[in-house]
Amino acid sequence: MFVVDRGGDVWHVGVVIGSMGVTGLAVRPFAGRWIQSFGPKRVAVLGSAVFGIATLVHMLAFNFWLIIPARMVQGMGLALTPVATATIVANLAPVHRRGEAMSVIGNAIATATMYSPVLGFWLFSRFGFGAAFAYTGVAALVGGGFALALSALRVRGQPSSGPTPKAPFFSKSALFPTAVFLCYTVTTAPVSTFLPILAEDRDLGNPGLYFTVMSLVSIFFMVGAGPAADRLGRAAVIVPGMLFVATGMFVLTGATNQIMLLSAAFLAGGGFGLVQPGIQSLTIDRAPTGERSSALATLQGAWDVGGFGGAIAFGPLAGVIGVAATFATAGAVALAGAAGFVTGIVKGSAPAAQTEDRAKR
Repeated sequence: MFVVDRGGDVWHVGVVIGSMGVTGLAVRPFAGRWIQSFGPKRVAVLGSAVFGIATLVHMLAFNFWLIIPARMVQGMGLALTPVATATIVANLAPVHRRGEAMSVIGNAIATATMYSPVLGFWLFSRFGFGAAFAYTGVAALVGGGFALALSALRVRGQPSSGPTPKAPFFSKSALFPTAVFLCYTVTTAPVSTFLPILAEDRDLGNPGLYFTVMSLVSIFFMVGAGPAADRLGRAAVIVPGMLFVATGMFVLTGATNQIMLLSAAFLAGGGFGLVQPGIQSLTIDRAPTGERSSALATLQGAWDVGGFGGAIAFGPLAGVIGVAATFATAGAVALAGAAGFVTGIVKGSAPAAQTEDRAKR
């Protein structure tokens, strides 16, 4: 809506939203090395500050082209902070409760998503775009302030035995989970890009309610998903989660009323609540201790390629097949991800854990 208000067309929305992923994709591979060199605390503080300032700069954009550089700087912050915080949690979590720990950090995301879209939409409606950007930018800066309170020594984790090799830009151990997770992140592209437009065209109500319901549901699912992944294996939560998300996308394709919108949100929330702790735990399982930050950076690169790159791709695609059909396309990709994961398990591409973690158990 901000893009259109600043003179852009509907297809420009995908370009603007996707521009964040361009710098994210370029910076995120360095995040693993920087975390290893400077510690995850410093990287978390830096990323939060960069994201917060870039968000505030949005208020200065008087046409939609000026939004793009601000979004690209935002992408730098978003590429650093989640990798740093996930590494912190991975370093602090006991091996046998790793899935549960990933549920905790996932619920931090879900809790914010529960209230922020609705609050941001209300601020925009009542006071204008500037108020929404001010709220978001300040929130990010406050998050950086909380990161300052962390113990830099504790969050570095225990060093592995022997000399620690330099963290790679891309972790080979993370490629399989990243490919699966990419099929999930693609489903977020049409939601972040076209859901407000779809809601307005079909009179589905406040699109922020979708994110509120999704987040509430994901919180409940995530509480049980982490321990279930620890006890039953990662596949027990990843496969059902991908199927939930795919179904939610298909429901959105045909949504004609608010009940269908909220039903899709329920399915999407359940899917995220299952997939997030499972896929992050699987990634950490497969990575050597000294390579955790790089493995998580590789995994989270799926947000850049699928979420932001998908937004760029879905923009022109929506002009050809229509906005609603982009949700069906995303659902098909999620189904392919579930099938690919099962195939990988059968062929032995997804071992439960590295030898190092088995020894700790």
